[in-house]
Amino acid sequence: MSEPAAAEDLASYLRGLKNKTGRSYDTLAKRLGISKSTLHRYCSGESVPPRFTLLEQFAKECKANRHELTELHRRWLSAQTAQTSAAEPGTARQAQPGNHDSSHPQLSGVVETPPVTGGLHGRLVVLRESRKRWTLGILSVLSVAGLLIWRPHHDPQAAAETTAQKSAGDVRSCTTRRGVKHADARQNGHVWTTDFVCANRPETSLYLTVGTTEKIAVLDTPKSWFVCWSLGRVQSDGGTIWYYTRGDRSEPGKEAWAGWGFAAAEYVEAVSHPLPDMPECRFAEPVSSSGGPPAGHSMTARPRSP
Repeated sequence: MSEPAAAEDLASYLRGLKNKTGRSYDTLAKRLGISKSTLHRYCSGESVPPRFTLLEQFAKECKANRHELTELHRRWLSAQTAQTSAAEPGTARQAQPGNHDSSHPQLSGVVETPPVTGGLHGRLVVLRESRKRWTLGILSVLSVAGLLIWRPHHDPQAAAETTAQKSAGDVRSCTTRRGVKHADARQNGHVWTTDFVCANRPETSLYLTVGTTEKIAVLDTPKSWFVCWSLGRVQSDGGTIWYYTRGDRSEPGKEAWAGWGFAAAEYVEAVSHPLPDMPECRFAEPVSSSGGPPAGHSMTARPRSP
C-alpha cells in the first residue's frame, strides 16, 4: 500500500472512532495533551503519529474495544511501513540509448572528407585535416591508457570494509533534539524538553524499573527517542546501562504506566553507552548489591530537569 493510501486508511479509522464519541477535536486534543491542529492532521491523513502510545490513548478516550484497538495498531503499522519505504532513496536512472552530449562527439574510425574541388592543393588540405584528426584520436587513446596504467591499486576488500565501517557509523550515530515536549504521566506530568533519537532493535521490551524483569511496554519502531539513562541490572551482553523512554504500545494490563519504562542499552545502537550529554535518571531505583531495588524506594518521584 502506498504512503498516502496507508495514511488515509489510518485516518479514516481514527475519524470513525472519533465520530462514535461525538466529541470535538478540541476536546480530544486537550485530553491527549496535543494541539487541535496536530490531532486534525492525524485524522485527515496529512501525517502519521510517530508513536502508537498516543493512538492507544486516543482509542481509550473514544471507548474503543480490544478488537478496535488491535485494528488501529495494524493500520498504524501499515502507515509507518509505507512512510519508511517512501523515504528510501530510489535507484539511479539509467542513461537512454542515443542520449549523448553533442558537445563531446565520440571518436570514430571513419574520417569524413569534404569533396575535393581544388586540384592538388585541395587534396593536400584534405590529407592534412585527415592526418590531424587521426593524430588527435591516437593521442586521446594513449592518454586514457596512461591513466589506466598509473591508476592506484584498487583493493575491493578494503573498499568493502570501509563502506561497512561507514554504514555502521551511520547506524550507531544518535541525534540530539532540543525543544521537544514529552509529557511524562508517570513522573507527575514532568515535561522532557530534550531527547536523543537512536536506532534500536524492533520489538524491544520496556521494563518497569532498572532492577526488575516486569515488562510494561514495547518499542515497535526501529528508531526511538530516549530522555535519560540509569545503571541497572546486568544485561545479556554484560552491560548495565538502561534508557528511559515511552513505548509504542503497552503490555496487556500495564496501561497504568502510560508506556513509560526502561530499555536495555544492548538493544540501542550507539557508539558508546551512556550517550554523551544525556542526563542521568535521578528518579530511577538504584540497584543494590543483591541485584534488586532497595526496600521502600519509589519510582513516582518527580525527576530533576535534564
